[in-house]
Amino acid sequence: MSDNNFINLRCSPQELALVDALAKQRGCTRSEAVRIAIRAGADPAMTGLAVDLRRLILLVEYTQAAVDIIVHREHADVAPEIEAIANERMEEFHAPR
Repeated sequence: MSDNNFINLRCSPQELALVDALAKQRGCTRSEAVRIAIRAGADPAMTGLAVDLRRLILLVEYTQAAVDIIVHREHADVAPEIEAIANERMEEFHAPR
């Protein structure tokens, strides 16, 4: 491997549009957008995993709906505390960096 930290790559128009959309959303350069995309996708790609985001989001929403029903029926008194903890964890573990 070279000590050179620079790469050139060719993108399809659709891929470049995604990079540009991510850069605009995050307020960053194309280079930073590509680095964000690599960090988000390289680990699963290295392990051979493929993530079906639609299925994953559906599963998360289904689970959340089930938990909401259970908590509000059985433990309504702690529901606000659970939501506060979840928001704290979102900031700690999932906030854009």
